[in-house]
Amino acid sequence: MEKKLLREKWQQYSRENIINYSTIQDKELNQFPIRHFEPNETMVMRGDFPSSVYFILNGVVLGVRNYENGNEYSYFQLGKNNGSVGLLEVLAQKEEMIATITCLTKVEAVQVPSTIVYDWIMQDMDLLRLSINLLASDLYARSGNDGLLYRYEGVDRLRFFLISYYEEHACDNQRLEVTETREKIANTLGMSIRTVGRSLLKLRQNQEIMNEKRKIYLGEDEYQCLKKAIHL
Repeated sequence: MEKKLLREKWQQYSRENIINYSTIQDKELNQFPIRHFEPNETMVMRGDFPSSVYFILNGVVLGVRNYENGNEYSYFQLGKNNGSVGLLEVLAQKEEMIATITCLTKVEAVQVPSTIVYDWIMQDMDLLRLSINLLASDLYARSGNDGLLYRYEGVDRLRFFLISYYEEHACDNQRLEVTETREKIANTLGMSIRTVGRSLLKLRQNQEIMNEKRKIYLGEDEYQCLKKAIHL
């Protein structure tokens, strides 16, 4: 009974957890500038003050962090459908951007002063609920996934990445091409490109992946082999 009631409450107050351009279209956005960025151009730097929030109209951006050991980690992507740049810092009341944001493609984004965005959210119950859902969903996912990722080393990190990739992108058990480059995979996992290459070779020899013309493919059989090998 309690499960049913809680699910009804979730439905009543919306389970949406995305704040993007479409959710703020009623805010007279024509008064704010549209910024244009080129591929590989930096939108904001880690440590910058979040004076603006960028709502993406077109294109994809990448969040990157550099650490003292020299490693670079690419750990999230944002586009038109799944968000904005700077909103997390504004909601968390933090004065520094947590990551450097660079453009993977040409990007168009509406630039809105953070003070205005914060007022919108605090004075609009629907936006405030969306913000709560957004932060809670992100925290829940990271609580589960990050602990698993950091527990693994070497080839098991790659297995975990491929398992997660398959679960996110697979459709009707069809063979799936992993379109991420080896460099991107290495950055995401905190591994060298050479280590990723050696690990992929091991997975191919174990028949845990298919590799054709340097392209990586996964099917249901490979997915199950990866899960069995990593003991999820």
